[in-house]
Amino acid sequence: MIAEWTALALAVAAAAVGSYWALKFKKLLPLEAELGAERRRNEDGCAFAGELLQHQRLPTTPQSLSDALEYGVDRFLARFGGLELFVWSRRSPVGAFPETGPELVCRTGSLEAFDPRDLELPEALWTRVFKSPGGKRSSSPEGDGASGSPGMDVSHDPDAPGALIKAFGPRAGGLRIFPWGEVGRLWGVLGVVESGGADLGARAQHSSPPKLLAAYFGSMAERSMRFWELESQRERLEGGLSDTMRRLDETSLQLIRKAKEMKTLEEVVDAISEHPDEPEMLGAIVSMVAKALEADICAFLLIDEASADLVVQPGAYGLSEDEGSLYRIPLRNERSSSVRVFQSGEPFITGDAQSDPQVIGHYARLWKCHSLMVVPLSVEGRRLGVMRVGSFKRDFFVPEHMQFVRVIAEEAAVLVESALLSRRLAEANVELARLHRLKDDFVSTVSHEFKTPLTSIKGFLSVLLDGEAGELNGEQKRFLSIAMTASERLSALVSDMLDISRLEGGLVFERTSVDLADVARISVEAHEWTASEKKVQLEAEVPDGLPAVKGNAEFLRQVFDNLVSNAIKFTPAGGTVRVALSNKGECLQASVSDTGIGIPSAERDRVFERFYRASNRGTVSAPGTGLGLAICRSILEKHEGRIWVESVEDKGSTFHFVVPTWVPEAVPGEGGKA
Repeated sequence: MIAEWTALALAVAAAAVGSYWALKFKKLLPLEAELGAERRRNEDGCAFAGELLQHQRLPTTPQSLSDALEYGVDRFLARFGGLELFVWSRRSPVGAFPETGPELVCRTGSLEAFDPRDLELPEALWTRVFKSPGGKRSSSPEGDGASGSPGMDVSHDPDAPGALIKAFGPRAGGLRIFPWGEVGRLWGVLGVVESGGADLGARAQHSSPPKLLAAYFGSMAERSMRFWELESQRERLEGGLSDTMRRLDETSLQLIRKAKEMKTLEEVVDAISEHPDEPEMLGAIVSMVAKALEADICAFLLIDEASADLVVQPGAYGLSEDEGSLYRIPLRNERSSSVRVFQSGEPFITGDAQSDPQVIGHYARLWKCHSLMVVPLSVEGRRLGVMRVGSFKRDFFVPEHMQFVRVIAEEAAVLVESALLSRRLAEANVELARLHRLKDDFVSTVSHEFKTPLTSIKGFLSVLLDGEAGELNGEQKRFLSIAMTASERLSALVSDMLDISRLEGGLVFERTSVDLADVARISVEAHEWTASEKKVQLEAEVPDGLPAVKGNAEFLRQVFDNLVSNAIKFTPAGGTVRVALSNKGECLQASVSDTGIGIPSAERDRVFERFYRASNRGTVSAPGTGLGLAICRSILEKHEGRIWVESVEDKGSTFHFVVPTWVPEAVPGEGGKA
């Protein structure tokens, strides 16, 4: 009995062992093999993703985007064999680039022999691949374009490329489409054809590599779109700023010209009012007009009623006395422009008097002029003569010049109406002041409008660069650093524009007793790090016991800061910048000298003009707005001081300025009689 039970137990044990090994060979071993294969696929996928991430350079153009897509395809084929790929892309207008239809970016293997038209996808298939409202990729379980899905199997789809299906025959079951990008912006498809039919099912089930490649394409598309749009916005911003600056420059030039003309008008009115009966007054007037217009010739021709001739008056600008004494034009000579203007009262202008049939060429050649203006002189309807203004240059005068000369002619002819013209001049000065206020308000408004968004831009750039919004790669940090530098330069320009607008707009600040030596030391200490970084020696020579000056410490500090900063910028490494103060009795003199590139002699008188930048500044690549020295001059003028420069090109420059010393006001009853 015991033997039977033992035999039965052994039989059961043998059956269990047999079942285990049967299960091992039939079930567990294939699963372990599949697990190992899956692990290898995951490792390959991770390595492939790493290669793509290492190459993720920002595509700046559609061509560089195509290059990035082709790179992804090349790396894919190098790691995963047995597949043939083709890639289509399309885009709506993005940034500076126009809309395009489907474009075949690349194709591999036997697909290179296909006509591109045989690989085209009908619009219906594009729509189904990207099926979802608003162009978002679908997340449906069918896998029709879902992110993370095995792609869309179109092997037996009626909309699939027929020539491709036919050419691959039995292998056509391996045609899958993977979407990438964002519909309606920049998007495309990745076509994958299985060329080893036996493993087709496994490829369809494990499609991670194509999905990784499609994800890489989508990442490239997203970054490209953002960069192209940002570039377009930057160009529009720069274009708007350039246009604004151009208009400001044009307005400034017009205001300068108007101011020059108005100043000449004022001088003419004052001269006539003070000396209305002096015969040489006409000579003084034509000299003023010629200088104001930069003309070469200017003369009055008055009627000689005895001979009925127009006669050039003594003191004509640009003519010798002999020419002037011989120059007479009979009123019967209607070919003369002067005679026609005298008789009709209508002014005349030409850009080439020597070739104009309306001008007597003999007199034009006698005057050696090409450009010519003639205006009548009359009072209460009675003609007195004409005023002629000429230039040796062709097409030199414009209608605005004509208007200016007509006003001068009226003033010279109507001495009895000088009071009326003085009133007109006052009105013109009021209008000029209004235009100045409009210009200052415009500059101030524009600068303020720029300042707020610039602050936001700089703040967000700092957040990004500090990594508070996520880790950045090296290329991203470089681009953001460039943007930060540009925003800081624009911010400096806006600040300088605000300063110059305030200073020239009638800013009044309190002036008290200021220790100028202390202001200089603070400025030098603030610039020591900058000088050290550039390897420039920064020195200060400030003697003890200097008297205080009458001024504003904040604005005087700004003068020192501008001059020291400029000196460091324009001094090469190894050079020296020195700040010195000296007592001149009624004022203190400050000097900021350097051993830098110097200023060309022809440009020294212009360095204090707004936006002026020396022609040799490019040798040191020094950024700047061209407003710093203009701001210094305005500040010192409001301190009743002045600034000037001494410079030798390639050897260095020294900027000097003086500020009056502080003299306490006498208090009644102290130190003497009240």
